[in-house]
Amino acid sequence: MRLQFVHYEGHTFMHSKLFLPFKSSLLTILAVSAAFVVSSKPAFAQAPHSLDAAEQQKVDTLVKQMTLQQKLDYIGGTGFGVRAVSSLGIPALDMSDGPYGTRSNSGFPSTTYGAGINMAASWNPELAARVGAGIGRDARARGVHFMLGPGVNIYRSPRNGRNFEYFGEDPFLAGQIAVGYITGMQEQGVSATVKHYLGNNSEFLRHDSDSEIDERTLREIYMPAFEVAVKQGHVSSVMDSYNLINGQHATQNGYFNIDILRKEWGFKGVLMSDWDATYDAIGAANGGLDIEEPGGKFMNNANLGPAIRAGKVSEATIDEKVRRILETAASYGWLNRDQHDASISFVDTKNKEVALDAAREGAVLLKNAGNLLPLDKSAIKTILIVGPDAYPGVPVGGGSAGVVPFHMVSALEGISNEVGAATTVLYDRGFRRCRIWRPLRSLRLKPRTVRPG
Repeated sequence: MRLQFVHYEGHTFMHSKLFLPFKSSLLTILAVSAAFVVSSKPAFAQAPHSLDAAEQQKVDTLVKQMTLQQKLDYIGGTGFGVRAVSSLGIPALDMSDGPYGTRSNSGFPSTTYGAGINMAASWNPELAARVGAGIGRDARARGVHFMLGPGVNIYRSPRNGRNFEYFGEDPFLAGQIAVGYITGMQEQGVSATVKHYLGNNSEFLRHDSDSEIDERTLREIYMPAFEVAVKQGHVSSVMDSYNLINGQHATQNGYFNIDILRKEWGFKGVLMSDWDATYDAIGAANGGLDIEEPGGKFMNNANLGPAIRAGKVSEATIDEKVRRILETAASYGWLNRDQHDASISFVDTKNKEVALDAAREGAVLLKNAGNLLPLDKSAIKTILIVGPDAYPGVPVGGGSAGVVPFHMVSALEGISNEVGAATTVLYDRGFRRCRIWRPLRSLRLKPRTVRPG
């Protein structure tokens, strides 16, 4: 079944072949819309390519035609995207959160996949490529250019609130899963964004914490997944993290952003900030950041205009930022085509199959004492399910990785349906939330007051 959304006299209708009780002119409009969708050719899922001479000339011309104010506006985000420059025919570019589904920032549902650690537990880069491709298709159906994932930060502490998004503590495994994910997604004409570069291993005090990491540890543990994402996955976008690394915030850390990412690894794409992870206009501009999200709070005309006139930032530096964004757009064909692909259903049956395969492959049986599993349904009379996440279902860990699924089946419902009416299924929530910890959420420390401990 194909679902399409049809606009008629200010209203939006969901149309499918199963929706029949419409009459007269509205029915005609829906029928014409359906016929158009069926007969239209699928949009080209353009993977990124090296620019030819004509494409490069077009980008260079656009940079020259932009005024300084237009350039400075361009490197400040629009909430979730890159602004249009209508006078020059430059389209807006949309971004979406949700490394394990396409949230598209509207709350509209999307196929929701198992989180990063589930994918890593499959040890299957080809499966990761299928997941990346599925998310890419959903992104094309919604007109999204940049997907903000995958996250590849290495597990430093089990208490990190975003560990579920990442691929575990093994740098090689994390890198290979990321390469599969990135390749599958970008083949759909959607840029992946590898994040959070670098050493973002704690959500607590994430704006103020300083990850002090020696060079060997960086090279062997914390950077390899990012390195292969660039060198093997050819990722088109990288996101800087909130934290400091060795005394300097990621978004203004020229050693990591320029010396390593650009010069050593050869990254040619877009380097964006995490949301509100920019702290200094001149530092970020000279430190390699291309675009500040969600907006130009620091990298704007008011701050950088005087800095350019004073010689603290060169206009050539700003030109390079604009050029990298436009080159990335040109490499996908975004400057010449609509990113929305109307040939892809909002509910993609291919993606449902991939999500199920990913969930199955991510399940790891560590021990099966006495060959207890699989359970014999004919012999089991009573099952007790314990745990707060057994009901209702918890599809994702939340935060910026939160995705709204079209539907979900909780563990309680799934097991009950599987064993049938002959088996009694009991449930207890078990652990209750500790309200005593809530006041600690407001705790904040200034960097200068932090002491090793």
